[in-house]
Amino acid sequence: MTTRLDITSIQSMNLFNRITGIKAKFFFNYSSSIVFIVDPLELGAAIGERDNNLRKLGITFKKRVKILPEPTPEKINRFVKLLVAPVKFKSLMIENEIVTIKAGPQGKASLIGRNHSNLDQLEDILKHYFKIKSVRIA
Repeated sequence: MTTRLDITSIQSMNLFNRITGIKAKFFFNYSSSIVFIVDPLELGAAIGERDNNLRKLGITFKKRVKILPEPTPEKINRFVKLLVAPVKFKSLMIENEIVTIKAGPQGKASLIGRNHSNLDQLEDILKHYFKIKSVRIA
């Protein structure tokens, strides 16, 4: 995952700010959704009353939009669970900077994705926020 901003990235961040009134700290694409990272204290305001902001963003971007709190190192399990939802996994373990996610057959397929696209994106995102080397699906 690159942190270089292009014109579409800047436009997306500005649009998010205009609709929600909250400045996103970061954003990226994961699977077929757009994910915005905000301060945990501003999460409720970003989502909006009755999810109005979330719906407006989804209509505007014509994609599924997720708004997540900025992750902390001790909450990697919660962050991954929110990121990959609605896919469910059984457990997440970290050993020697390698994250192992255990899931059922349907969950494995969704986590890996076609040509490992979802797995590669997940690995890049987790490397950006946490000190890990790789992600394995078991």
